[in-house]
Amino acid sequence: MKQRKKRLEFLHPILYILIGMAVFFAIVYAGEYLIPGGKKNQGTPDDTGFLSTGQTSLVISDSTVEVVLYFTDEEFTGLIAEKRLIEKSSNMLESVLQELLRGPRLSSHFSPFPKSTRLNGVFTEGGIVYVDLSHEMKDGQSGGTTQELLSIFSIVDTLTSLPDVKRIKILIDGKEETTLCGHIDISEPLERDEKLIAEIQ
Repeated sequence: MKQRKKRLEFLHPILYILIGMAVFFAIVYAGEYLIPGGKKNQGTPDDTGFLSTGQTSLVISDSTVEVVLYFTDEEFTGLIAEKRLIEKSSNMLESVLQELLRGPRLSSHFSPFPKSTRLNGVFTEGGIVYVDLSHEMKDGQSGGTTQELLSIFSIVDTLTSLPDVKRIKILIDGKEETTLCGHIDISEPLERDEKLIAEIQ
């Protein structure tokens, strides 16, 4: 009986130590993995340079920049903003337009551009950004006012989100056009139209 009592007395400090260690690791786990702002919540970069959070991936690099691209919804009721991180380049106008023409990443967003529309080139002259698109931008229009309007201002509102970009002139295969399919005048440079941007509830 005495030996059993001594054994229990000997085990008490060990139990206290084990309980203390369990509490300590529980606090560390909660701080790093569960609390907002903890290491697990923020994510860790993987081999591709992306930061994984379980829901989204963000590039963590000095060589990237966040841009706003404008797409539309399924009913073509307005322009919807989609933020994206892209690689910095010597021609950011071209990089942004190429990203825009690649289409949205979100399933609720849709591209307003006719299929196979390509970017021939982009340049700035006299404070105006000239965007030269392939003939599909004109020939592939559905014939309705809405697609024509949104496909034009998807470009205009996206580019005018960039610093010092105010006016956009759209060309088709290097040539000036009066309109794409008879509804929207593109003979003159266009400016940003905030009214077309849908408010997301």
